[in-house]
Amino acid sequence: MRIVTVYSKPSCGQCNMTKIELRKKGVQFEEINALSPGNEELAEAIRERANEKGIIGSFPYVTVYDEYNELIADWFGFIPDSINNHAAVSDAEDAA
Repeated sequence: MRIVTVYSKPSCGQCNMTKIELRKKGVQFEEINALSPGNEELAEAIRERANEKGIIGSFPYVTVYDEYNELIADWFGFIPDSINNHAAVSDAEDAA
């Protein structure tokens, strides 16, 4: 089973679109407000990851981990192709 987390921020259109699309595809996910008080270290880690990928800070940040807690996918922003790719793999895993 894959674990999907959506790191979002308030009033974020791309965050809302990502969550809507994940729900439409039947993908379960956890949402974490990266800008909530107490999440300063998390927000900094997300900024560092964006820098590693050459991306100017954009939300949401989506992570996908496998059953062994290995990061298998991550992306920034509303990326329908990434959502579709994950949903297709999840469907195949569920059918197996």
